[in-house]
Amino acid sequence: MREWHASDIEMIYGSIIPADWRTATVRGEAAESVFDSPAIRLFFYGVLYNRDVLLYGAAMSNAELATRLYLVDSEHGFSRLDGSFTIVYFTDRECGVVRDHHGTHCSIYYDEDGSFSTSCFRLAVEDGEVTCDRRSLSHFLQHGLLTVGRTPFIGICALEAGQVLYARTGGEVKCRSYFAPLSSPLPLTTLSEYATHYMHLHEQAIRRRIGNSSHVGILLSGGYDSGSNLVALRSIYDGKVSSYSIGFRGDAWSELPRARLMSKTFGTSHHEYEIDGTEIAYLPEIIRYLEVPFVEGGLMVNYCAMRLVGANKPDVILGGDGSDQYFGTSGREVALYYLTSHAGLHPLMRLAINLLQRRPFERIAVCYRVSYHLDRIIHLLEGERFGFSDTALRSFLRHPYHDYCVPLIPQADISSFTNLYNQHAQLSDLETIINRIILFKASRMARMYDNNLAFPFMDLSLYNFLQHLPVEYKCKGDTALNIARGRFVSKYLLKYCYKPKLPEAIASQKKQGGFAPMSLFFDDKSRRDRFKEFILSSSIYDDYLNRKKVERFLREYDKVAGDASVWFWYRQNHAIQYFNLLTLVTWWEEFIEHRTVSY
Repeated sequence: MREWHASDIEMIYGSIIPADWRTATVRGEAAESVFDSPAIRLFFYGVLYNRDVLLYGAAMSNAELATRLYLVDSEHGFSRLDGSFTIVYFTDRECGVVRDHHGTHCSIYYDEDGSFSTSCFRLAVEDGEVTCDRRSLSHFLQHGLLTVGRTPFIGICALEAGQVLYARTGGEVKCRSYFAPLSSPLPLTTLSEYATHYMHLHEQAIRRRIGNSSHVGILLSGGYDSGSNLVALRSIYDGKVSSYSIGFRGDAWSELPRARLMSKTFGTSHHEYEIDGTEIAYLPEIIRYLEVPFVEGGLMVNYCAMRLVGANKPDVILGGDGSDQYFGTSGREVALYYLTSHAGLHPLMRLAINLLQRRPFERIAVCYRVSYHLDRIIHLLEGERFGFSDTALRSFLRHPYHDYCVPLIPQADISSFTNLYNQHAQLSDLETIINRIILFKASRMARMYDNNLAFPFMDLSLYNFLQHLPVEYKCKGDTALNIARGRFVSKYLLKYCYKPKLPEAIASQKKQGGFAPMSLFFDDKSRRDRFKEFILSSSIYDDYLNRKKVERFLREYDKVAGDASVWFWYRQNHAIQYFNLLTLVTWWEEFIEHRTVSY
């Protein structure tokens, strides 16, 4: 087993089943504030953004403020807190650990005995013999992330964002969401009223996050979300702003020129970096920091952006993450699912997918395109799946019936397009893409470089407002049929608000870029040769992966690598599969074979 050292990663750890709650403490990282009384001990880590609306005294610490909310409403009190935080509390009847709404502060892992830590590996080592959760690892190969609530180790669980892990007197360890039902919608009726309130909330979110900062950073992609952040920032702040943009070498759809235009228009000190593929050499370092296998197309973008910030750190850096998902994504796929479901076509679509994902159809361009789009529609509520298909994954495993588990998918609400759109926004966009992917990678890479990254679009007031926003102001289209045909405007309210305030070149141009071309990391043949040697030399084939199938995958990837004539999404999907495989083997060598990896 890879040896664990306390200095490896900044952490907090302890137990929610203490011998005596009156003296219970949390070891490791120092708390931002602590509140101690005869009734409760509470440790607060992180930052709060909405103290202004909680109506408590300015001198009150965050720990005392959180305590008061809990004592008034032990079930839902913490739901009123907006910030990036972890809370640990002890009373005579309940002890618990709380993660913030989107889990942007720390990851929390726990075992059945109530021990918790920000390091799943630490808990696995302390619990004794380490056993891999191979089903969870198989889920990673398909989705780029582990099974919800699970880790790479059997017996170690992950606390999800917006949840509290707790134990009551004489009870077992459990976890639950602490969020209360949504408040009533505001009495708004017209588009103009919605727009005015949205812009007010957005500016308020930025004001809360920058506080009294004298140097503010902002991530610029050249699109609407980061551009809107900069517009709103400059409406309330005229101080020093540093902007950071990441591009890709040879990318015909590069958004760097538009990011430069935004910087010039709104007066920022601009910094940019172009990824050329060699950055994959940092992957082992990232895996060691995360401790869990994780892949998403923007992972290296976030890593490079946080590294680009350097030593001259702004007081806070504003990211545009999550805005797409708060408004709801995949409007076209939602409409297609809704229409094809009512037409009774889903059984036929599943049959077609199963056929087209098999050899030799998978290599035929038109067959792959059809399969790709059908898969996105049928698996609507799972979130995007850019890893291995069901068929390919089973062939990769030595014990497919044991190590592969068909995920449980909730019943789709097809009673109306609006209901299905909102269901997808909750299950896929919010719970999976925002909490488990986008904000996970962004916040962890920021913490890795000790950068204070904040997400204005994730403000709790904005969240509550957008939950009540009519769907026609999120995804503007006349009918489900027109939306299925691509005749709609996504993020309609945001664009309505900020289009007049953005440069014409940005506001009028249809989005083309924004996708990290993952094949760039594998275009170099000598690099692939090193990866192949590394992957095939691993012990992961002893009782988990099928070596012959992996060898075939690597050979076939060599045949299409660097071929610009191949459809972009074919190359993209297969490059992500390669990235997933390389990440898994690297993690295995680091944490199972205690071997420090470098490429």
